[in-house]
Parts: sequence; structure tokens; C-alpha cells
Amino acid sequence: MFTMVFRFLLIAALVTAHPVFASEGGGGNEGGGRGDNLNTNTLNASTTGRVVDILTRGFGKCKRLPRIYRYDCYWKTYKKASDVLRGSLVYSEAHKAISGVEDTLRLVVRNNVDPSKKPVRRGLNTYRAIHEAAIPEAKARTERAMDQAQTVLLRAPDNKQTHFARIADAVNSNKVLLRSALLPGGLLRFAWHLMQLRPV
Repeated sequence: MFTMVFRFLLIAALVTAHPVFASEGGGGNEGGGRGDNLNTNTLNASTTGRVVDILTRGFGKCKRLPRIYRYDCYWKTYKKASDVLRGSLVYSEAHKAISGVEDTLRLVVRNNVDPSKKPVRRGLNTYRAIHEAAIPEAKARTERAMDQAQTVLLRAPDNKQTHFARIADAVNSNKVLLRSALLPGGLLRFAWHLMQLRPV
């Protein structure tokens, strides 16, 4: 009889203690995931800043390439920014906006790639050329996609506006650079500098 009671008490103690262990394990996992801001599923300056930085710096670097290679570079820039937001519920509207531009650029490159031109390498990345004649249409389609992305971002709920407006501003900066492709180099750099001085 004593053995049966002892076993019952032991099982009851283990069952009762299980949620405590589970809770401690959950806390440990959360600590292990620290640094991956998207796992917290909250708006935060780190994630927003990372997306803005990818778009502004990445697009600026693309402008240094010959223009037939820029669209593959633009696509990879937006893909990288989109990947940061992928799977996050709280950034879902931002992901939709950025991935819309990414999809447009992917199709632009895929449909207009010029196999007669060798890809160029910059750092760890390789960029394909598109046909020179396709650039005006590629530019127009990209600009329309950016307009749509800005609309989605600026229509976000009020509690997301601070973060999403920063991303929309980065897209707008990209659009200004895209439009200014025919400006002389000095004037282009000056226009880019002015954009960086805009208040956040």
C-alpha cells in the first residue's frame, strides 16, 4: 500500500513540475534567439533600420555599375531587404511592399537578360546584364512598383507608421536615384546628398 501511495505522489509531483520545466525551457529558447528581432514579432528600430540600410546603401552601390547591370543589382538589393522581413506578422505589410518591387525587378531581369554580355563581379556578388534597349521599360516598371510599395507602406495602421514611413522614405530615395540616372555624375551625387539630409 505504501509503495502504491509513494508512486502516486511521485507521478503527481512530476506532472505538476512539468509546466515549470517547460516554462524555464521556453525562457532559455527565447534567450537563445536573442538578436533575431523578427522572432519577437514586434516593431523595433533594429529591424527597421536594417531594411532601410540595405535599401539605401545597396541601391547606392548599384548606381556605380554600368547601367545594363544595375537592374540585377537592384533586384538583389530588394530581395535581401525582403528576406529580412519574411515570415514576420507585424511587418507583413512592409514585406508585401518590398517583395512587390523585388518581384518586378526579378521579372525585368529574367525577361531581358542579355546573354551576349558577361556577368560582372563586385565583391561576393555577380550581376547579369539586360539589353540596353530594355532599360527605358525596365525603369518605368520599377518606378511603378516603387510607387505601389510606397502606397502600401504609407497606408499602414497608425501604430506602424513611424517604422513604415522610414522604409517608404528609403524606397522614395531609391526612386529619386532611379529617375536621376541621366544626370551628370556631380549633380547626381549632390541630389543623393540632399536626400540624406532629409529629416527622419
